[in-house]
Amino acid sequence: MYNAVTYSLYFILPYVSLIVLVCGVSYRIALWINAGKGPLGLYLGLYRLVIRPRQESFLGSVKHILARMFTYYTILGTSYRRDYSTWLGVLLFHWGIFLLIAFHLHLWLPELMVPEELMFILGTTVGALTLAAGVFLLVRRIRVQRIYRVFINYLDDYVAISWVIAIVVLGLALRLTAPSSLFNEATKWALGLVSFKYIPPPSNLLFYAHVLAVELFMMYIPFAKMIHPFSMPVNPALYGKFEDVNEVEERVTGIWGGSHG
Repeated sequence: MYNAVTYSLYFILPYVSLIVLVCGVSYRIALWINAGKGPLGLYLGLYRLVIRPRQESFLGSVKHILARMFTYYTILGTSYRRDYSTWLGVLLFHWGIFLLIAFHLHLWLPELMVPEELMFILGTTVGALTLAAGVFLLVRRIRVQRIYRVFINYLDDYVAISWVIAIVVLGLALRLTAPSSLFNEATKWALGLVSFKYIPPPSNLLFYAHVLAVELFMMYIPFAKMIHPFSMPVNPALYGKFEDVNEVEERVTGIWGGSHG
């Protein structure tokens, strides 16, 4: 029974998770591309991704969106009251996630021969910073809602951030307590997935929990706000819908506020 569960969760489920992620994201993008225009003249569901481009051209908009995606500099604007602490938290949290994903790729690229000591230092340092930033952002959401009494938080926000925090905590605990042999066992298991050959994963409860949390999160992404990294190619601003983001927010608030009044 134990072997059957392990086989299902750590050989079958990884493929299911990847299929759900790829198909789910592709389906959402297809819906966005083919969606009708809303009352604001924008693609439905994407109004919060509208930018205020400095150049009204496709290439200029791409550069502007990428700059926002990788530096989050708009948080330092006057509309956010130049919130440096939030900017730093968002920057560390997102870049921490990107780097941790990149670090895990060495499981499938053992030929890179990255010293384990270096990976330990990088992994624990980036993991700790990501964890601290995630906790800060989670507490900030609770605190902002309590102070300003505005409903800017949704259950999905709490679930997504908490889920990522849990994954990072499990990863850090695994990194700090795992025996030296675990990396080689994990590499064999990961390479087995690529070759569609079942190789038992490391017999470690933290490893089981960490991988399972990632697999389930991959299936969650297409159905939640965590899909936003994939929305850049269908941002309305890339296709001639150049609007002032503040004006759009005001109109959207008015429309939805009025509909519930």
